[in-house]
Amino acid sequence: MKRFLPLMMLLAVACTSRPAVFTVTDYGAVPGVVSTEAIQEALDLCSESGGGQVVIPAGTFLSATLYLRDNVDLHLEEGAVLQGVEDPDAYQPYIPEHDLTRYDSGNGTANSNCVNDRQWMKAFLIGAGVDNASITGKGTIDGIHVFDERGEENMRGPHTIIVAEAVNFRMSGVNITRAANYAFLGYALVNPMFEDLFITEGWDGIHIRGCENGVIRRCRFQTGDDSIAGGYWNNMLIEGCDINSSCNGIRMIMPSDGVEIRSSVLHGPGVYPHRTSGEARRSNMLFGIELEPGAWGKAEGTARNIYLHDLNMYCLSSPVGCSVREGSVAEDLTLEDIVATDLTGAALPVVSWNDQGFQKITIKNCKVSR
Repeated sequence: MKRFLPLMMLLAVACTSRPAVFTVTDYGAVPGVVSTEAIQEALDLCSESGGGQVVIPAGTFLSATLYLRDNVDLHLEEGAVLQGVEDPDAYQPYIPEHDLTRYDSGNGTANSNCVNDRQWMKAFLIGAGVDNASITGKGTIDGIHVFDERGEENMRGPHTIIVAEAVNFRMSGVNITRAANYAFLGYALVNPMFEDLFITEGWDGIHIRGCENGVIRRCRFQTGDDSIAGGYWNNMLIEGCDINSSCNGIRMIMPSDGVEIRSSVLHGPGVYPHRTSGEARRSNMLFGIELEPGAWGKAEGTARNIYLHDLNMYCLSSPVGCSVREGSVAEDLTLEDIVATDLTGAALPVVSWNDQGFQKITIKNCKVSR
C-alpha cells in the first residue's frame, strides 16, 4: 500500500487546489495609467494556465479593448473601476467567425446595426467565441460615454461589452455605467446568465440577438434607452428585476420562442434622460414591455410562448405594446397578475401598433389605471 501513497496524496492536492489567481498589478497595471497590455497579459496567462481568476483591485484602471478568455473570470473587487479611454480609435471591433447576418437590423437607416460593420462592432471588452468566461465582483466598468461622430447617430462610441458565439458566459454583481453605446451586446449565446447587475446611463442595457436558455435575474437598470432588448431568444427568463428607463423597459425586436418575464418592477420616469433625445424623453417610460418582431427590419420567424406575469408597472405610457411586421408571425401571448398605474397612454393591458398582432392573447387578473 505504501507505494500508492504519493499518488493518492497528489490526487488529493489536485482535488482541493484553488483556481489560479492573477492580479493585474502583478503584471504592470497601474491605477490612473492606461494598462491595456498588462491587463490583457493577465487574462491570456490565466487562460493558458487552464483558467482561473483575473483580479482588478481597488482603484481606477484605464484600458482600451480587452479580450475575455476561456475559463477566465474577470473579477472586479469592491472599489475597482475598469474605465475606458476617450479615443474612439483605441477600440477594436468584434469580427464574427460565422455568418451572423441573420441578426442585422435597420439596414439602410441611421440605426443600421450590422455585424459586418466594424464601426458598429467596436467594444471595450470582447468575448469572441469564449467558453465559461465570466465577469464578476462588486466593482464598476465605466464606458465614459466615448463620443464618436462616425458611430450610430453620429455620436455613439463602442459598446461596453460584446460577447458572441459563446457558451456559458456569466456576469454577476458588477456595475456598468456610461456605456458609449450598449452596456452589453450579445450574439448567438448559449446558456448566458446575468445576475445582480446594476446598469446606469448609456443606451441599451442588456441587448441580446440570438440566445438559448438565457437568464437575467435580480438586475437593476437605470438606462438612457431600452433596458433589455433583442430577440431570437429560445427560452429566456427575466425575473426579479427593477427596470427604469427613459425609453422602453423590455423591447423584443425579433421573434422568440419561450420568453417568461416575471416578478419584476418596471417604472418611470427615467432616472437619466434619453441618451439620444435628451430631456424631451425623460418624463415617463414608454412601454413597460414592447413586443414588436420585425420592428427594426424584416425578421423571419414565429413569436410564441410569451408569458408575462406578476409584474408591477407605474409611471409609463402603457404596460404592453405589440406589433408584428412583415416576415414575422406571433402566435400566443399571456398576461397574468399585472398591475399598472399612473399611465399616460391608453389604460389597456395591451396596445397594438398595427392590425397584425398575436393570434391569441390571454389576459388574467390584470389591473390598469391612469
